[in-house]
Amino acid sequence: MSTSGPSLRRFSALLISGALASKMLGFGREVLMAHVLGASLIADGFRAAMAAVLIPLAFLQNESVPAIMIPMHREALQRSDAARSLGALTIVIGVVSLVVTAVILLLGEVWVNAVVGGFSAEGRDLTLHFVRMMAFGMPASAVLNVLAAGEIALGRTRLTNVRASLLNVAVIGGIGLLVLTGDAYMLACAFTVAFNGLAAWGLLSLWREGELSFSGLTARMVIDKGVEFFRRLRVLLALPLAEQGNVWIERLTASRLTTGAVASLDYARSLTESALLLISQPLGMAVLSQHAPSDPRAQTEALLRPLLALTLPASAFLLVFSTDIVRLIYFRGAFGDEALLLTSHALKGIACGVWAATLGWILIRLLNGAGRNGVAALIIVSAYLANMGFNLAVPLFDPSPAAGMQLLGIGEAIRSLVLLLGVVFVLGDARKLLTVIGLALLPTALMAVLGLMIQDAVPGLLARLFAGGMAYLFCLAFAIGILLPSAVGAAFRHVRRTFKMKGELS
Repeated sequence: MSTSGPSLRRFSALLISGALASKMLGFGREVLMAHVLGASLIADGFRAAMAAVLIPLAFLQNESVPAIMIPMHREALQRSDAARSLGALTIVIGVVSLVVTAVILLLGEVWVNAVVGGFSAEGRDLTLHFVRMMAFGMPASAVLNVLAAGEIALGRTRLTNVRASLLNVAVIGGIGLLVLTGDAYMLACAFTVAFNGLAAWGLLSLWREGELSFSGLTARMVIDKGVEFFRRLRVLLALPLAEQGNVWIERLTASRLTTGAVASLDYARSLTESALLLISQPLGMAVLSQHAPSDPRAQTEALLRPLLALTLPASAFLLVFSTDIVRLIYFRGAFGDEALLLTSHALKGIACGVWAATLGWILIRLLNGAGRNGVAALIIVSAYLANMGFNLAVPLFDPSPAAGMQLLGIGEAIRSLVLLLGVVFVLGDARKLLTVIGLALLPTALMAVLGLMIQDAVPGLLARLFAGGMAYLFCLAFAIGILLPSAVGAAFRHVRRTFKMKGELS
């Protein structure tokens, strides 16, 4: 598949459209959950259970895994046995995930106590109840990762886009069943049924299309494919361990702050994930799907300038207007003053690093695409270690619940900064790229100043956010002007030529 030029743009657009649909559903999911559950024990227990079933299988579902699976299938497509190769990898991942699921079920109580030991006895029991049902959906989720990677190598985005929205649809359905029945267990049931249903559909669809085959497979072929996968994964194995270790420590720290802290952290994160879902992941996948660029420095700067113009002022906007945004979106139903306080403080901290996370995850794919997986893994692990170290230090400050939430958010921002700076230095010409970042701080500082002035001068919530939005658009235009002067000049010349042609015709 060729993904250069217009093909790359089209492929990116397809992935972004799927991410957009997922984000819209995710937004609805979070608003609905906040309205029905707020920052309650049920909300905490469900989110903790999700972490408890995802952590052990992270090495099969981590964002770095497609960096192995996509090139493997792209290479297999050069041979005549591509369908059997995908079938063998599907069997490998399915069997391994079944073994891990069995361990989760056997050691569930011990595992839940380790993940959220700060919960009350009631909270731990509820979480364990969720875990025992949700674990049955994880083999299907791991298999879906294989099938989606196979489709990406084929130039398709069907399963990737559907899978991105599935969890949101499942949770929304589970909330509806909870409201109808009063049974919180419906959340876990909907989660499990949805993943198993999509996996079955994906297997059947690819088999019918001839892209997946189990015919003629032998135990030796399956074992060889498993050995190849884990040999390639070995260099990246530290990534899921670091990522899920960070999730573990974050959940454990939050569970000790107050009831509702785990849910509030996720409510805040759902507001900042827009950039990652709509920009980083689709563009990162598109970059990964093409061959290594001949001039990585030029491609780095070409990606960096427009994204900095967009994301740095946006981070300042989120920081200044965090409480207003949370109040507008979530403050109703079961979401009360305590949840507002916890969520807005978490958002303040996370907002500081949204821009760096967005850029960092795109640029890391340049290293993956160039085959520098070891270096990429080192950078990502270092970022997670920085986050974990900061989170481990949070209890030493003995913070209030609100201050603790902000510190957890700042820990995530530190991780994002380490990720971006690490990949910038490795890609080369760091001084030039850091100069570009410094230039982008000018419209960002202006956004912060204008935002603080608006907070003092405008009394109404909607009026204040509208004024802040106008200020952001002004700062965005300023950022584009100083970071993309050639593009702005070309646009002006095009407009001038258009008006000149119209004048001549008239």
